[in-house]
Amino acid sequence: MECRVTIYTSFFVRYRMKPHLYFFAALFLLPSTRAAGQSLPDTIRVDTLPVAEVRATRSTAQSDQNPLAVSVLDASRIRVAQPLLSLAESLPAVPGVFVMNDANFAQDLRIAIRGFGARAGFGIRGVKILLDGIPESSPDGQGQVDNIDPAMLSRIEVLRGASAGLYGNAAGGVISLSTEDIEKRGIGARIALGAFGFRQFQLKGAYVAGNTRFSAGATQVGIDGFRQQAAMRATLATAKMIWIPKADSTWRITLLANFTDSPQGDDPGGLTAVQDSLDRRAAHPANVQFDAGESLRQGRLALLAGKQFSARSRLHLRLWSALRDFENRLPFRAGGQVTFQRWAGGGTLQFEQESKQQLGPDRPRLRWSAGLEADRQADDRQRYDNENGQRGMRSLRQDELFGSWGLFALGHWQAAPRLTLSGGTRADAVRLRVRDRFLSDGDQSGAQDFRQLSPWSGFTFRIAPRLHVYGNLSTNFETPTLAELSNNPAGTGGFAENLRPQRTLSSETGIRGRGRNRMLWEIAVFQARTRDELTPYELPDQPGRIYFQNAGRTLRRGIETALNYAPLPGWECWANYTLSDFRFERFESGNADFSGNALPGLPRHLGQISSRFTHRSGVLVQVSGRFTGSFFAENANAVTIPATQIYAARLGWTGSVRGMGAEVFLGADNIGNARVFNNVRLNAAGGRYYESGAEQSFFMGLALHL
Repeated sequence: MECRVTIYTSFFVRYRMKPHLYFFAALFLLPSTRAAGQSLPDTIRVDTLPVAEVRATRSTAQSDQNPLAVSVLDASRIRVAQPLLSLAESLPAVPGVFVMNDANFAQDLRIAIRGFGARAGFGIRGVKILLDGIPESSPDGQGQVDNIDPAMLSRIEVLRGASAGLYGNAAGGVISLSTEDIEKRGIGARIALGAFGFRQFQLKGAYVAGNTRFSAGATQVGIDGFRQQAAMRATLATAKMIWIPKADSTWRITLLANFTDSPQGDDPGGLTAVQDSLDRRAAHPANVQFDAGESLRQGRLALLAGKQFSARSRLHLRLWSALRDFENRLPFRAGGQVTFQRWAGGGTLQFEQESKQQLGPDRPRLRWSAGLEADRQADDRQRYDNENGQRGMRSLRQDELFGSWGLFALGHWQAAPRLTLSGGTRADAVRLRVRDRFLSDGDQSGAQDFRQLSPWSGFTFRIAPRLHVYGNLSTNFETPTLAELSNNPAGTGGFAENLRPQRTLSSETGIRGRGRNRMLWEIAVFQARTRDELTPYELPDQPGRIYFQNAGRTLRRGIETALNYAPLPGWECWANYTLSDFRFERFESGNADFSGNALPGLPRHLGQISSRFTHRSGVLVQVSGRFTGSFFAENANAVTIPATQIYAARLGWTGSVRGMGAEVFLGADNIGNARVFNNVRLNAAGGRYYESGAEQSFFMGLALHL
């Protein structure tokens, strides 16, 4: 029997002591802590630190030969001793990624990569989400991860930077999620319970027979929430089948399916500073009165087919379709209930080719890929008056359509033994159409068309066998989503007038290296200029409904650093720190001039330092922490959200009992009982910015598998 123990340690310093200097020191002094003479191989856990193979760039490549910034998290970072409630548990390990709002399940998780995505009124905006290569983001760019079960994930790749040349609309960054590979038969169960009514039950299994592999999992989860009016209940089911025909093993067919039923996702709303100081656990009174929250059902099917013509050429086909039935109750009467029935689907056909000429093992002189992508989304949107939580008279009904076509090509050319040149382009055609079916206030039907060419280029230069420098120049564009367009400040149906797509030109240069003891490190410097930034705001009489306007120009600059290191057998350390400066270069709204102000919702300093030790005894102990610098809640930069330091701990045991694999774990979050805000509502009307996060909390669980 082989058992493992894991220990996390971490420390953070206060903002007033210039934490970014301590983070830089920690990143580069950690390697010096290696004990002299320690050269024993690590036989305790799988080596996850050497060069990884990345797929988020639409072309399989080694991570250190990639001209784009890509971070990879394996299953141990995602699932070990975690509650598995959301992706917020693992994504802070990636530099440049800022996560908020993992406790308001009506608004959904908000993820920003290098500042893109922070403006989301709900869900994930401006970041492309993929699951096993299939878009989880809707075609118009709005993303949710409420139907993704973290217990089924084995890998996360994060592409940090503008990626429209690869994925088209709303790809300011890419999060590519992969479910577990199916390697052998087995069945497992897991239960987790915790503070604030948290309960979770999971069951999953896998079956292998000849050329067919099948896995499935189901999770029931619920939580009452730290605040009033913050409960959530959901059931998630996921299935995957892989089939390789006996008659032609060059084909690989994968079927994916998932289903989500979430009948309750309450919204406690934002509080003013006075309300929050009196009772941080309270909901806004209007949210209670109008029973604010959402419910949804969603099902998705996907087909992936791959054909290997030779060792150097292959064809990929991806088809998908999804249905989403959604209801939302907002904390006001007129038009305060929203429903839509959505069908979305699409497909991708992509061909990859490598040249016969090689410069070394797995180093073809030229790799190129080209493809065609088409997506379509149709929403039947309706609004009703919210009569204290009950559905009243209908005030809007319209059919909304988003359709897009994209042609893309990319290539990597080994120009010299040490130099790789990369580049590509993508051409997108987008059509948005609305058909007004509520004509008592007139006919607001209409259409908009957009065309966009998105080129990108990059290089990688090998300074030494384990030291590479890279750079890229890329573009991005982001059209308004159907939900953003349908929130018409004119108070009628149709689309909001004068909303334009935002366009970005970004550049980046970086250096990454590998050393002894599984050490990986990287430094990246980036800049992105955006024209017509889409910026949120609220109206005083409609709290919770987010409207948008175009800002003139914005500038994003930053430095990202990351380190992974194993100083001793079984001991692994990792750290990241991001220093950023995101500002409006030019932005006038009404009589206000916000030019030069910082973009709201984004901290200047962000970092994490952790270490983990794995021992044969089976006992698991972890301590970890995260630092978030202060940031502003609104465009005027008059309201500051203070810096926070959050610590977490884990205790458990991993081993086997009577032939069954077993894991027992206990976790504590926010050990220091820090005063934190789980969410900040940007530019909220009436100063209702604040959604307080939980105090010190605990969870525990048990997992068994055969």
